[in-house]
Amino acid sequence: MQIRLLGRPELVGDGGDLAVRGRQPWAVLARVLLADRPLSRRQLAQELFPETVDPLGALRWCLASLRRALGAEVLTGDPIAANLPEGVRVDALRIEAAEFDPLCAGELLQDSAPEVCGPEFETWLLVERARLATRVAERLRRDTIEALALGQAARALQLARHAVQRDPFDEGAHLHLVRALVLSGHAEAALAHAERTEAQFLAELGTPPVVALRLAARPKAPGAAAPAVQARTLLQAGTAALKAGAVETGLDCLRRASAAAEAALDPKLEAESLAELGTALIHSICGHDEEGMLHLRRAEEMALQHQSRAIACNAVLEQSYSEALAGRRPLAEAMTARALDLADGDPLLLASVHAFAGFNLADWGRHGAADAAHDAAIRAARQSGAARREAWALGLGAWGKLRAGQADAAADWARASLDLCGRIEWLSFRPWPEAIVAEADLALGADPLPVLEGLQGTFAMATHLDDSCWIAAALRAMAAAQEILGRRAQALTTLAQADRAFAGSRDPYVALEVEILRDRTRLTLDDDPEAGAPLLQDLLTMAIRTHAEPAIDCALRWRRARLAGQTV
Repeated sequence: MQIRLLGRPELVGDGGDLAVRGRQPWAVLARVLLADRPLSRRQLAQELFPETVDPLGALRWCLASLRRALGAEVLTGDPIAANLPEGVRVDALRIEAAEFDPLCAGELLQDSAPEVCGPEFETWLLVERARLATRVAERLRRDTIEALALGQAARALQLARHAVQRDPFDEGAHLHLVRALVLSGHAEAALAHAERTEAQFLAELGTPPVVALRLAARPKAPGAAAPAVQARTLLQAGTAALKAGAVETGLDCLRRASAAAEAALDPKLEAESLAELGTALIHSICGHDEEGMLHLRRAEEMALQHQSRAIACNAVLEQSYSEALAGRRPLAEAMTARALDLADGDPLLLASVHAFAGFNLADWGRHGAADAAHDAAIRAARQSGAARREAWALGLGAWGKLRAGQADAAADWARASLDLCGRIEWLSFRPWPEAIVAEADLALGADPLPVLEGLQGTFAMATHLDDSCWIAAALRAMAAAQEILGRRAQALTTLAQADRAFAGSRDPYVALEVEILRDRTRLTLDDDPEAGAPLLQDLLTMAIRTHAEPAIDCALRWRRARLAGQTV
C-alpha cells in the first residue's frame, strides 16, 4: 500500500485507490506521520478542531475513518502511534529512497488542507510544506545531475524541464536544461534556450543569468592531433594559472584539457581534468557552482570506473562542500559519508572529509556531532601535515562552537587558527577567525570598544581580498559590538551592509546569511514589530530552505510571540 501526501492525497492498495472522505482525516494522518514526536489526542484535537463542540469526538471520527482504509491496528493509543503495517510506504517519508520520483511530487496535502483549523496547525503546515518542497527540489536537482553525469539524456531532459517549470528563475535548473539539450543532440535548441533565458532574466530581474549558461550551450573544441599530450599539458598549465591568480586563463585551459582527455579516450586523465575543473569553478569564480557540480559528478563516475578512488574521493568532497555551502544539508551529509568510504584511511583525505562533515553539521544545528567531526579533522590534519586544513577546521569549528554557546572554546579554537595562519602565511583566511575571536570575546564580556576598533582592520583586509563572506562576517561582529555599546540604529545599519555584501553573489555562505538576517530581525522586531514582520517571514523561509534548524525554531518562537502580542 502507498500513502501519497505530496500532491492530492490518496491511498493506493493492490486493488486500486482506497477512499478516505473529507479533508480533516488527511490532515490528521499527515500530522501524525510527519510529526517529530508523538502527539497526544488533546493536542491534535486542539490543532485541527478549534471551533468544534466536541474536538476529541471529531478526532475519533477521523481516526475511525482512517482505520477503515488502513487497518484496525493503526493510529491507536494516546499519544497516537502510527503502527503502519509492514510494507506501507509514505511518499513524504521516502524522498531519499531510490524509487522516489520527484516528477510525481506535489505540495503537501495539495488542495486538501482543512478549511478551518487552529493557528498551531496552520504554522505546522506552512513549515512542513516548505521543508518538503525544499527536499523534493534538492532530490530533483541531484537526480538531474546524476542523469547528466551518466549520459542519460532523455531522463536528464525530463527532469530539467520539470525543474524549470517549478522555478522559472532557478539558474541551476536552466543550466541543467541546456546541458541536457546538448547531451540529447539539440545544440541549436540549447543555444536558443540560453538566449531566451538571458532575455527573460534581464526583463524580469534586471540582471542576466550566470555566464555558465551560455558556455554550456557552446560546442566543445575539436580534438588536437595528440589529445593525450595536449590534455596533460593543458591540465598543468590550468592548475598553474589558477595558483597564480589567472582564473579565466586557468579555467579555459582546464576546459580544453577535459575535452582533449575525452578525445584521447583516457578516462583517468579525463576524471583528473574534470575534477580540477569542477573544483576551480566552485572555489575560484562566483556563480559557477552548478557547472562545477556537473563536472565533479562526472569525474567521480569516471574515476570509479578506472579504480582511481583518491580522485573520486576528492570529487565527492568538493561536491559535499558546495552542497553544504548552499545549505543542502542531507545531500552534503550523504556525500561526506561516501567520501569517508572512498578515503580508505588516508589521513590527508580524512582531514578534508571530517572538516567538511563538521562544517555541514554545525550549520545544521547538530553541534555534538560537529564537534566530533572537527576533532577528527584536526587529528588527521596534524597526522598528515596538512596545516591549511587544520587551520580551516579550527576556524570553522570555532564558528560552530560559538553558535552552540561555547564562547570559551570558540575563542581558543579561533586563536589557534589565527596562530597557524600566521605560521603558514595564509593571510587570505585570517579575517574569518579574527571575526570569530571578536564575537567570542564579546560573548565573554570583553570591552566592546577595543573589539570594535580591532575589527576595522579585519574589515579592511576582507575588503582588500574582495571576499563577500569575510566582509559580511566582519560587519556582523562589528554590529554585535555596536549593539552592546547601545548604538542599536548603527548596528542595524551595519547588519544591512553585511546583508548587502552578499548581493549579486550567486554562491554565498548561506549559514552566515541566515545569522545576519536573524540579527536584523531580532533588532527590528524589538524596535518596530510591524517593520520586523517581513524580515521574520524572510528568516523563516530562508531557514527552512537551508535546513537551519536553530533559526527555524527561533523564527517560530518569535512568530508565536508576535501573534500573542508579546515582545521577542
